[in-house]
Amino acid sequence: MEYTALVVAAGSGSRVGLGYNKMLYKLQNGNTILEETLQVFQQDARCHQIVVVASAQDMETFHEVCDEKNICIVEGGTTRQESVWNGLQKVNCSHVLIHDGARPWLSIDCIDRIVEKLETCNACLLMVPVKDTIKVVENGIVKHTPQRSTLWQAQTPQAFRTECIKEAFEVAFEKGIEATDDAQIMELCGKEKVEVVEGSYENQKVTTIEDLQGK
Repeated sequence: MEYTALVVAAGSGSRVGLGYNKMLYKLQNGNTILEETLQVFQQDARCHQIVVVASAQDMETFHEVCDEKNICIVEGGTTRQESVWNGLQKVNCSHVLIHDGARPWLSIDCIDRIVEKLETCNACLLMVPVKDTIKVVENGIVKHTPQRSTLWQAQTPQAFRTECIKEAFEVAFEKGIEATDDAQIMELCGKEKVEVVEGSYENQKVTTIEDLQGK
């Protein structure tokens, strides 16, 4: 199956506290986080197009880092949702894997599993079971403790038939719905059930400076 990798890298990364976009942080192997993130897709023959969504101030720098011909760089919007939508306009494959640029340790095994799942469904995402007990808190008071066995942590890529996720985004914009990830857009506004694919605890997202220690 051919697919487009849509890599969302338009955030500022302010929580990391580097003073610059965390996508440009150099890991111990010499690659930037962005280069490391793109590498797994560049090495996958099924990936026929890579779309990178960048902030306006990073467009020039990203063009320097991403000089391969199959990479299309798109300017992002004011929200992640708008940024993904901008990227979707450039997707030219029937299936799209939407991935956080700040998850540079995605394995080819995870991609294999999610692409295989796309053969039988139109919407799916990588997830891992939650390890800790989670509590619902309101105004500093514990209100509820959900059953841990039902809780899974969402990761990326989140994968879709392109026309299905675009339709869901259109409905979300029409209704003024803001979601925290693309799977939720499909849950709230799409016509497809979102299926679960086993992810990996190694597929971590770089959010704070601690996430980069030893990397």
